[in-house]
Amino acid sequence: MVTGAIARFAGIDYDPSPYAGKYSPKAVQPRDLPSDAVIAENHDRLINLGWKWVYGMIATYGLRPHEVFRLNLEEIQNGNPIVFVGDNTKTGSRPVWAFHPEWVGQFRLWDVQIPPIKLNRPNINVGHSATSYFRGFGLPFHLYDLRHAYAIRATLTYGMDYKLVAKMMGHSYQVHENIYHRWLNMDVFQNAYDAAINRSNRPLPPSVGASNPD
Repeated sequence: MVTGAIARFAGIDYDPSPYAGKYSPKAVQPRDLPSDAVIAENHDRLINLGWKWVYGMIATYGLRPHEVFRLNLEEIQNGNPIVFVGDNTKTGSRPVWAFHPEWVGQFRLWDVQIPPIKLNRPNINVGHSATSYFRGFGLPFHLYDLRHAYAIRATLTYGMDYKLVAKMMGHSYQVHENIYHRWLNMDVFQNAYDAAINRSNRPLPPSVGASNPD
C-alpha cells in the first residue's frame, strides 16, 4: 500500500500488488497479554500527562491508537463511562463503554490531555506517533496489546456477549472470534470459570439422594 502510494506520488509506473501479503486473522499468533495489574503499573510509570491519558484511554476503552484522537468526549466529561469514536476512523462511528469503569476515575480520563501532535494527517500516521512514543518509552508489551486485553476482559471477565464487544471494538464478530478466542490461556479460563461458579444465581445440582430418600 505504501510503496504504491509513493510510486503514484512520484509518477512512476509501478504495480506492487504481486507482493501483497496474505494476512489472515487465523495467522495471528497467540501472545502473552499484560494483566490488568501490569497495565495499571505501567500507567503509573508514565510521566508525560498527554501520553499517560492516551495510554489510559486505550486500556480502558480498547481503542485503536489513532481513535484516541478522533473521539467525542462529552459523555466522559459529564461523568458517564462512554466515549464515541468519530466517523473519520478506520471503521467509523460507534459508542464504546469502559471495562473497567473504575479506571475512568483512577486514570483521570475525564481530564482530557491530548499530546501536541499533528492531527490533520492520515489515521495510520497519527497511530504511528502513539506507537513510536511508547516504543521509545520502553513499554514492556505492544501498545496494541491494551486493545487485545480489553477484548478478553470485556468478553470473559465481564461476560459481555462477544458480538456486542466486537461491535464496540469496530470489527466483525468473526474477526473477534478468530483472533481473540485463539489467545486464551489457563489464567483466562480460570478467571472465567471462577466468575461463573461464584455467581449468586448460578444453577445448583439436585441434592444427593433427593430422588431416593431410602
